[in-house]
Amino acid sequence: MIDQTIPFPEMVRGLARCVREWILPHLQDPMARTQAETLATLLDGLPEAYGSAAATAVARENESARAVLREIGVPCAVPVAKPTPDVVALMAENAALKEQLQAVVAASRATQDEASRARVRRLQSYFADSLRRELAGVGAGTDFASLSQRDVTDSPAGS
Repeated sequence: MIDQTIPFPEMVRGLARCVREWILPHLQDPMARTQAETLATLLDGLPEAYGSAAATAVARENESARAVLREIGVPCAVPVAKPTPDVVALMAENAALKEQLQAVVAASRATQDEASRARVRRLQSYFADSLRRELAGVGAGTDFASLSQRDVTDSPAGS
């Protein structure tokens, strides 16, 4: 047994390269080729999805949710993740924060005063902005044609 761990980014880059160089050239079925190309593309994106940039973005989003709670005068019930959290812990924290915000929306809708309606409008605005921020990182070059072209030009198998 080897007592060594391959860093995640290197491991998935190697898996993507293996698919492109050793599997894809031997596939004749167009559907299988498409699936192999898609797998290689997904593998390429994994390090970014779990990297420090993603952790920073999720941490920023968590702080934004806490700021909205402070703004509307609701104490945050979700503890802050450990000092150096990983993306998975930050995403769990984010899900808990959004659940609390949704509970505040539901409670506010049950009350029919102007302050509650204003709180619902503010939270709706927050959720729309949050979705816009989340989708901003996915907007460029995610259609199949551009991803396939990038794979063909970037990979040794496509040369």
